Amino acid sequence: RNELVCRVAKDFLLDLQSGTLDLNPGVNPLSSSKSGQTSDPNSEDETDIGDKRRRHGKEPAKETDILSAAPKAHPISCDPRRIQIDIEQAQGLVRKLDSEKGIEENILRGFDNDKVNRDKSRGSLTGPVVIIRGSNSVKGLEGIELLDTLITYLWRVHGLDYYGMIETSEAKGLRHVRPEGKSSDVTNSGSEWEKKLDSRWQERLRGQDPLELMTAKDKIEAAAVEALNPFVRKIRDEKYGWKYGCGAKGCTKLFHAAEFVHKHLKLKHPELVMELTSKVREELYYQNYMK
Repeated sequence: RNELVCRVAKDFLLDLQSGTLDLNPGVNPLSSSKSGQTSDPNSEDETDIGDKRRRHGKEPAKETDILSAAPKAHPISCDPRRIQIDIEQAQGLVRKLDSEKGIEENILRGFDNDKVNRDKSRGSLTGPVVIIRGSNSVKGLEGIELLDTLITYLWRVHGLDYYGMIETSEAKGLRHVRPEGKSSDVTNSGSEWEKKLDSRWQERLRGQDPLELMTAKDKIEAAAVEALNPFVRKIRDEKYGWKYGCGAKGCTKLFHAAEFVHKHLKLKHPELVMELTSKVREELYYQNYMK
């Protein structure tokens, strides 16, 4: 998975440097080639996106169609104050997720400190600036253009829909976009949406890759089932037929099915479960933190 993500990131950054990057809310499938071909030639949305990428955005009608079809974020997302907050938060997510996937070089992680310092000395701060150095030109990304580049990168490379507050193993369809027009929403709904958005991504910035956590949880669950099987005692009852007993020391509980014994062991004898799964926990810890 990480190797695939690294390849997609490399292609994205090459397009960015060459000036051919398309910021529409669609996704170039992970299996797509530089020519823009998709893994599913029958997919109308993805074919359109691929074609548009080949033509470097020369079909504004299709771009408008895609933007119209994309799910919309709350209008407060258009507020200039919100734009700056989202740039910094999205940039933090790029650094975090790149680090988790082993992506070491990415110009989008940093910004032009000299520019920021100059603005500070003048009493204003316009926000981060990312300098893109192509073969024939140098360009500074800032403001809305920088934000859209960051959230497009997060979507296509990491499967993270910033405004949609969703993270998946592989992006499909269209990500959320800001609605057209300026925001005039200063109501409670806007404030609540902001809190939800910031809470979601601040928690992610502090946490671990949820997909890795899910994988680890599955491995621990599988190890627990295997390790606990010897502690399920099958007992013949003359009156009620087969029963299943708990094999933990000193426990005499009986159940109608083996799965109930497993639940009982996890709930009432957690120290036994921890002991039996300690080996797989140590292996997962080594894989995630010691390599």
